Amino acid sequence: MLDPGRSNLHSFSTQWRNTCNLQPYDENFAVLKYYPGSLSSPSMATTVTTMPVTKGPFFRSVQFAVLIAGLVTFTAPGMFDAMGNLGAGGAAEPYAVSAANALVYGLMVVFCISAGGFINTIGLRWAMVLGTIGYPLYGAGLYTNSYSSLSWFMLFGSVFCGISAGFFWAAEATIYIGYPAAGDKAKFLAQWAFWKNIAPAIGGAVNLAVNVDRSTSGVISRATYIVFIVIMCLGLPISLLLPAPETVWRSDGTTISLKRGNGLFGEIFQVLKLLREKRIVLLLPAFLFSYFYLPYQSNFLSLYFTVRARAFSSLLSPFAGIVSSYIMGYYLDSRRTPAHIRGSIVLAIILLFQIGIWTWTSILQNEYIIDPPTLDWTSSGFGRAYALVFFYTFVGQATQNYMYWVISHFTSSMNSLSRYAGLFRSIEALGQTIAWAIASRDNVSKWVLVGLNFGGLTVALSLAFLVVTKLEDAKEEQDTDPLSETSSVKTSPI
Repeated sequence: MLDPGRSNLHSFSTQWRNTCNLQPYDENFAVLKYYPGSLSSPSMATTVTTMPVTKGPFFRSVQFAVLIAGLVTFTAPGMFDAMGNLGAGGAAEPYAVSAANALVYGLMVVFCISAGGFINTIGLRWAMVLGTIGYPLYGAGLYTNSYSSLSWFMLFGSVFCGISAGFFWAAEATIYIGYPAAGDKAKFLAQWAFWKNIAPAIGGAVNLAVNVDRSTSGVISRATYIVFIVIMCLGLPISLLLPAPETVWRSDGTTISLKRGNGLFGEIFQVLKLLREKRIVLLLPAFLFSYFYLPYQSNFLSLYFTVRARAFSSLLSPFAGIVSSYIMGYYLDSRRTPAHIRGSIVLAIILLFQIGIWTWTSILQNEYIIDPPTLDWTSSGFGRAYALVFFYTFVGQATQNYMYWVISHFTSSMNSLSRYAGLFRSIEALGQTIAWAIASRDNVSKWVLVGLNFGGLTVALSLAFLVVTKLEDAKEEQDTDPLSETSSVKTSPI
């Protein structure tokens, strides 16, 4: 039983919030914990349960914000990935499409960095709106490249997609790691994986239905392209429904705010300053190689699988990323063990999977260089070749989501998270630019991408251990962003 002095703390909780450690007890209650030195308190910490946290309407919740972001992810980059899962964007040969993708990601390197500044200047909603514009043009460019000689339009669409996707990539990453409460981030990152992968799965179902009788190699049908382009056009109106950060309530009772930054160039300078942090330098290789495998996977499908086998892959493979992300997400948010232990266990598992997958790749690639196959689902050898494609997605999606879980522990400031997200998405795009540029050359040995993926991922994930083993459990705290005008975390009425 509490002493009389402490029984009055309910009425003074608002005044003492800045000197007390307020943490979530569960999604309906908050607790005040008193530690030695913070107040005139005994040596043992005392916990006082407050009144229930007030919840807002669903359309102002984190879940609704993530739902809107997820629907936009489904329509824009999701359909972009759906085309990639067809192998060479659905084309008969991969090299021109690989060059176009290299252009897309090359522009994203620049615009992801500047996107953090735009987010802190114009807000997340408008950054996401801008980010949806280029994707339909990219899809239309792939269509014209496959059925006419208008390769210039594919390059035109790639330029617009690269510019707008830079804004989109930074904005969506900021939403998924910045909106959720500290103990919910990995679960919402799993939802991100769901929306990114369900789009290729649905696109794969459409593609398979259209191309089920085509047991030869070649170009994907016109109808498949048209369906994808129409869906891409829906991203812009959906993005307008995204709630502003300061209107969103969390399950632990805290709300968030995204403050106006210090101007575009000031924000870009703040992003570049992050490169001075040792932990950032150690993680850069992991982000560089997190999606480095995609061009190799795309060419592997295009060169060695029939049209309907590629369609089958585009239907089934995305579920691999969904499953791995949810399994990993619920464990990372479990809180039964400290963050550095959970993170180290998951990182070790990912590293072992990557080593196994690229060993498997080396064996198959050696066989296919000697005797290139055209694999249909009725062919002998299809199962072991397709299983490799399945596990590319299973481990690749888990690797990327894991890295964003790691950086979500670096700060609770939405402005700072937007800068981290912009920087890392820029490095991620740089990796894909390099990989797609290599994949676009038909005279480059297949072993180049195999070796870079195998060696790069092994080194990158090993370096990441130096950061992960020092992680601390994430918690909501006052904003330490030097450009902030107000606190990034407010406490809702209790």
